[in-house]
Amino acid sequence: MRLFPSLALAMFLIPSLAHAQTPGVPAGMPLVVDMQKIEVGAWAEYAMSMGSIALSSRWALVARDAKSNTIEMTTKGGPVAKPVVLRLTLPPDPTSDEKPPKPMAVQFGDDAPMLVPKDTPVQKFQRPDAKNLVGKEEIKVAAGTFKTSHYREKNAMGTVDIWVNETVFPLGIVKVLTSPEVDKNAPAAMQVPAATMELSSTGKGAKPVITKKPQPFDEKKMGGLVGK
Repeated sequence: MRLFPSLALAMFLIPSLAHAQTPGVPAGMPLVVDMQKIEVGAWAEYAMSMGSIALSSRWALVARDAKSNTIEMTTKGGPVAKPVVLRLTLPPDPTSDEKPPKPMAVQFGDDAPMLVPKDTPVQKFQRPDAKNLVGKEEIKVAAGTFKTSHYREKNAMGTVDIWVNETVFPLGIVKVLTSPEVDKNAPAAMQVPAATMELSSTGKGAKPVITKKPQPFDEKKMGGLVGK
């Protein structure tokens, strides 16, 4: 599991959206539900942290037709001065190699939505690999207690643990814990801290936030996105 762009954006909201990456987070967002079968409007909100950075991120299935599923990820809190909404229009099976029907779009606060730069890595989704199953575990998070399947995978960045439950819509994620490898050549202050993504609440009735036609990306409009 390598990095995945939208969680990187959620965790850091770094200045260059086009190259958002976060150490130790999976490139393929885990997916254990069939998006074609769940209710449109289903959402799950997560508390996300990495060191002193703390954010909230809500994933919502806001639209669906025969050729696509539309997910919006809304990020708030921490150093983010205004909410950021990232829209992903996915094929019917997001884990397939099929090209997304529409490009990603982003909206900062009440600003007009913009198309994400063409060179931004496309969000990937993947089914957890059975060989990485640690076991079946019951875990408690802010949203409640869940019976989960616990998967673990290691990469050059460290260890990624993921707990999933097929009744948590729209993705099935209950918790993600990323534990980076210790850099023996770097001082303690330079070590990458562990990162967590933990389910805080779920619900129904989510509506699209991005309702206007996205305009071409304008980097100047990102000014003031990150507060002091």
